[in-house]
Parts: sequence; C-alpha cells; structure tokens
Amino acid sequence: MTAPRRHRFRLHVSRMARALAAARAENELLRRRLVDRQTFDQAILDGVDLGIVITDPQGRVSFVNRTASELLDVGAEATGADVTALLGLDAPPSALLLDAPRRVLAASLTTAHGQLDLELSVSRAEGAVDQRLGFYFIFRDVREDKAREEERRRFERLAAMGTMVAGFAHEVRNPIAALRSLAESLAEEMPDGALALPHVTRMLQVLGRMERLVRTSLQFGRPAPPRRAPHDPASILALAVSELAPRTQASGGELRLEVDPDLPEVFVDEGQIAQVLIVLLNNAIDATGSARRVTVRVLGPRAPESQGVRRSSQPPPPPAVRYEVVDDGPGIPPDLVGRIFDPFFTTKPSGTGLGLSIAQQIVSENGARLELASTREQTTFAVVLPTVA
Repeated sequence: MTAPRRHRFRLHVSRMARALAAARAENELLRRRLVDRQTFDQAILDGVDLGIVITDPQGRVSFVNRTASELLDVGAEATGADVTALLGLDAPPSALLLDAPRRVLAASLTTAHGQLDLELSVSRAEGAVDQRLGFYFIFRDVREDKAREEERRRFERLAAMGTMVAGFAHEVRNPIAALRSLAESLAEEMPDGALALPHVTRMLQVLGRMERLVRTSLQFGRPAPPRRAPHDPASILALAVSELAPRTQASGGELRLEVDPDLPEVFVDEGQIAQVLIVLLNNAIDATGSARRVTVRVLGPRAPESQGVRRSSQPPPPPAVRYEVVDDGPGIPPDLVGRIFDPFFTTKPSGTGLGLSIAQQIVSENGARLELASTREQTTFAVVLPTVA
C-alpha cells in the first residue's frame, strides 16, 4: 500500500472511530434520559393515591406503584406474578375486557390487613410504543366510602325517626301529666288507713316511667345544639363521676380512674359530653353489677407509630383526647353489636333503648366519634374528642 493510500486509510479509520465514539456518547445520553424519564414517571405514579398495576400482554406484573403495594401488602416479589391472582380477579384481563378497550368493575380481595373492596378499572395498553406493555389496572379501596355512605343513610333514618318520635312524645306528654294529676289527687283524697289502694302507687310508678320515656324521646328527637368551648378533659370526667356518686357508692365501690397528665383542652360542650360518659358508665355498671369492675381512662394524643418507608394515602388523624370506659362484664354478643345504637333497642327489662342513640348523636354533633370493642371478657366504649386547635 502506497503512502498516500495508507494516509487516507488512517484518516478514514480515525473518522469512523470518532463517529463511533459520538454514537456511543449519544446512546449513553439517550439511555440516561430514558432512565431519568422512567424514574420521573415512576415517582409520579408512586405519588398518586390510587393503586396502579401494569402488566405485559400475558398478564404478568411488570410494575406496582407504592399505593398498590401498600393496599395489596406486596413488594418486589409481585413483579412477574399473575395479575389475576394478585388482584383476585374472576378471569384473566383479556377475558375481562373481550373486545372492550376499558372496563370498570368491583373486586373483593383478602390481604394480611383484612378484606379490601376495590373499584377497579382495567384497560389495554393499545398503541403503546413499548410492546412489553399489555394491561393497566387502576383501583382504589372503597371501604371508607361505603362506610361513610352507610353512616349518612343511617343518620338520615335517625333524623326522620327523631322527628316522628318527638312529635309523638309531645302529643303524649299532656295526657300523661293529666293522668299523674288525677292519680295524685286520688291518693290524697283517700282517708289515712281507711282503705289501701296499691294500684294507685303502682299507677304512679308506671306514669313515672312513661314520663322518663317521653323526656328521653324528646331529647332524641329534638336535641339541643352543642355550645362548644375549650374545656379541661379531667373536669368533664369529674362532672360525670360526681353525678354518678350515689350510684357508685350504692354498687359497693368506686370507679377506677386513669388520667394522663398534661392533657390538652378539648373543644366540646362540657355538659353534653359528661352526659355521654354518664350513659356509658351506667351501662358498664349495669353489665358488671359493681363500679369496682369499671375502669375509665383519659388518654392524651399519641405520637403516630413509625411506619418506616411505608406511606398512607390518608391524612394523619388530628390530635384527640380519648375517654375509654372499660368493663369486665359478659360482653356484647356479636349479633347485637350492630344494633345497640339503634333507637329503642335494649336488652334491659326497664331500659328505654335511647341512651346509646342519644350518646352517639351528641358525640357526632360535637365533632367527635364513639367507638366500640367487645369480647366475652371485656367491653370498651371510647369517646374520641377533638382538641383545641
């Protein structure tokens, strides 16, 4: 090879080397941009408060966002899994969609954290540049939505019933007052010791019970609006305990009280919350027969438990003070737990069945909530009150 030809060959090789280096640099830049874009897209999907699962055309999982991981209680092991089993579907995604591009359905799934009720949208990855994409699944847990809707309907039913009960109680109140007046007059007119009429005494007792029922019915149907203000939680408890003092002493002992120090003030109607505690304490003493077997705890706001890197789609609960009324009685049968807050439902021979209904109504109107947990050995009613902002 002549010298000129060798020189041209070297120039050609040099240009090819530079072009190859430039191509490699361009490929590396494109690869980094692709990685950055995928990282960005994944960050966006991880920040969405919806579960997102992406599969290949065969229905094998290729991506699970953070919300889906939390809801389904899965991690990296979900990659490559069959989405039909992962989401508890009745059929593979292709059979679910048939010829439709998208379908919304309900799914029920059991995880380590309990039963999930999912509203799920499944769609094909049609037109996707990446041929490895097959199906998109977007879902959310609708248990809380269902619970709120059921609670709303329940309160609507209670409001309608309350209006009816209040009207009936108002109409009955005057005839009962007239009957009491007649019975008392009859008792006064009887000569002392001349004739014993036990039926008059019994009549007055029955009328007393009817009057109590009318009063509680009016309170249930036409509750007074709360006058909310900052109050010391310990003072509310003291008010309820002092009201119950005659009964606790008669039952052979005192309530066991456990009160956290330095409690923040709560923003409620003091008298109404004390009334709720009195209802719960009376029920607890009825269940056990002794105030000694009833414990009242007043707990301040607790720091949330560490979740590590786990993330919840729900906002953290606001600070609250928690009253717990705990008794070691026989507990509430599971089949009755869902009914004990219903108006006029009672297991007591002389109960009106309105105490817990009124308590729940008061708690709700004070921006609080009433919780129940019961076993065969213990029942706990908790009143959770908002603190002063």
